[in-house]
Amino acid sequence: MGPFLELLYDVLFSPAAAMRQIAVRRPVGQAVAAFLLSIVIPAMAIYFAVQSTVAGKWAGAFFAVGVCLRLIMWFVGSAVLHLIAEFFGGRGSALGLFAAIGFAHVPLIFMVPLAVAAMLLPAGAAPLALATGGLALVLWVLALTVVAIEGVHGLSAAKAVLVLLTPLLALGLAAFAAAVFIGAAVWPLLG
Repeated sequence: MGPFLELLYDVLFSPAAAMRQIAVRRPVGQAVAAFLLSIVIPAMAIYFAVQSTVAGKWAGAFFAVGVCLRLIMWFVGSAVLHLIAEFFGGRGSALGLFAAIGFAHVPLIFMVPLAVAAMLLPAGAAPLALATGGLALVLWVLALTVVAIEGVHGLSAAKAVLVLLTPLLALGLAAFAAAVFIGAAVWPLLG
């Protein structure tokens, strides 16, 4: 367990060196454990929080589906980012990027202490604290993902950011094109 905890520490506090190490070693088993910790711990907190609500009877199903979807998104997202990184001249391995992105999600573990701290705040400040803290954690994960792409594929920071943004830009363009086509089809019917 020692090397795993050391790697988690390095990812959080010395990410560039950790991601290069992950790229070389490709510790997929440890990456799966880190990723599962980063999604299961917050999901379990939500699960227990909603047990006393009306949605409590569905909490188990939402938990299971949520974990499965996150695992699928990790696998597919890593594959897409690896392909895009190769188009941008990256020379890393898909397995290395898969492992590095798994470790990049570790900061999400801090959602639980953030939620507990928000519950201790006055009612009006809690949503703002949760939103601000949640945004900070998401930005931290995105920054670690950029560092992972850099470390695994040997790309510059600018190219790593482009690799990360390319799927979002492609989805945005596809949505815009779909809206234009739907609008063009519906417009004649309205007039």
